[in-house]
Amino acid sequence: MTSSVPQRNEAGFTLIEVLAAMVLASLILVSLNMAMSAVGKGSDRTRRSLGEQSEIGAAVDVFGADVARIAKIRRSASPTEFAGYVFDGRPDTIIYPLREAEGLTAPGLFLIRLSVQGKDDNRLLVRERAPLPRAGSDALPEWRDPVVLLSGPYDIAFAYRAQRSGQREWSDSWQAAETMPEQIRLTVTNQATGRLRVPGFVQSLAIDSEVDCAGNREARCGTAEEKDTTQ
Repeated sequence: MTSSVPQRNEAGFTLIEVLAAMVLASLILVSLNMAMSAVGKGSDRTRRSLGEQSEIGAAVDVFGADVARIAKIRRSASPTEFAGYVFDGRPDTIIYPLREAEGLTAPGLFLIRLSVQGKDDNRLLVRERAPLPRAGSDALPEWRDPVVLLSGPYDIAFAYRAQRSGQREWSDSWQAAETMPEQIRLTVTNQATGRLRVPGFVQSLAIDSEVDCAGNREARCGTAEEKDTTQ
């Protein structure tokens, strides 16, 4: 009589197979980590870009609102002599008169200064104001209430032109005695790439035609209040 012993087929992983699986799993985890890191960096760049664009947009809004409301106020060397308008425009600074809203704590006529400040790698666009000096006063404006409208690695510049007066090309300076600019341009450029962060923003002044009033002392070219409130 013969007896048979059942044979068992034992299946398992060899050491080499286990090591190969561990290496494969490690590669997958490393790839996933790199992918998540790239996604995180991209998300951070997107958030920074959106934040910068929002800040630039807010600065452009303030600039546009100010320029659109610039007051046309005459300088007087004497009661009968016209000495130009209260306005000073440079590549990095604009000084102009503005009637602040009645809802503010101290409403009235002010000189506003928009200026580019700071170091080359971090420029600031700052808005300040000072009470408009009285006629004949030689006192320098006492600038106060500074507000930083924009901060970052930008090149910020202003330019001016008056097409109806024949000055069709943009100029980086405006100290013309008998006219005011009709348009002011603000440009914000990335220092690293040289590219514009926003297209050059151009704002027109809400002022009567200066080509008709240049050098004209008639009442239609300036109100009595403007003539009395000069420096």
